[in-house]
Amino acid sequence: MSYDVECPYCGKEQEINHDDGYGYDENETFEQECYHCDKVFIYYTSISFYYDVMKAACKNGGEHQWKDDNGYPKEYFIGKQHCTVCDERRTLP
Repeated sequence: MSYDVECPYCGKEQEINHDDGYGYDENETFEQECYHCDKVFIYYTSISFYYDVMKAACKNGGEHQWKDDNGYPKEYFIGKQHCTVCDERRTLP
């Protein structure tokens, strides 16, 4: 299991409690009681974005890799496809 932080008092790993969305806002101070030593510590939230990039030849003059869409109910997906590279969607005539 991956833990969010270590308690600043006892050093034990902690999972931040986000019940009801608590602790997600940036620029606010939040507090939590350590599950091990029962001391209250404060924390701040920082949100970071990470991006994965890949080539998309179909967006640069190459061929799309079309695949039929599947799902339920089947009638909704008949004649619909998506590109497995760029996720572009199309409906066949």
